[in-house]
Amino acid sequence: MKRLAMIALALPILGAGVALCQLGSSVPALAQFGLPTGNIGSSILSGGTSASPSADSDATEASSTVPMIYQNTDRKFRFTIPAGWVKVQGDPNSDSVVFRKGMTSSHFQFHYTGMSPDFPAEASVKASLNSAKQDIKLGKNIEAKRRDDKCESNPKALCARGWELIDSGNSGPQRIIWQVYDKNNTYINLMASAEKEEFNAARVELQSIINSIKFQ
Repeated sequence: MKRLAMIALALPILGAGVALCQLGSSVPALAQFGLPTGNIGSSILSGGTSASPSADSDATEASSTVPMIYQNTDRKFRFTIPAGWVKVQGDPNSDSVVFRKGMTSSHFQFHYTGMSPDFPAEASVKASLNSAKQDIKLGKNIEAKRRDDKCESNPKALCARGWELIDSGNSGPQRIIWQVYDKNNTYINLMASAEKEEFNAARVELQSIINSIKFQ
């Protein structure tokens, strides 16, 4: 793990940045740290319909008729899934889960990976945000901003530091991605997506899911 931290620290110095924000459009983020992506990692990195089970998949629960609040007790965050969505893969209280809205291409998913205690999270966030902003000029992203989250239990403390972007959807589903490091240096990728032709109509709802995420 020390080797991973040294590699990550070297990236901003070399001007390459930590390109975690380039999920699905360049070298996968986890691979840049020398971490295995595996089947779950690959699906999360792909995003949208291609990342999730098809309409014929066996969902683990029925579609809700009211908004549902889910808790992840391991990483201590909660989020709200609107009515009409269904969990199609994973578990909200595990390291990955995928939700889908009915038979549409709208999806929400997250995945997290523990980093070493000495991993330079702040340097990673700054470099990744800079890279995401540069990609606006290249037409890969349409928005990018710094986004941290205060602890609900202690508003004076920072529970998550990260950045949020909206990509252009030129190479697959269009995505709103919030990537953070929590207090224990766990990297968490939270993503809401839809096929590009459906994204504008779904954008408000997708953003509402991202905005509902609160760290405790």
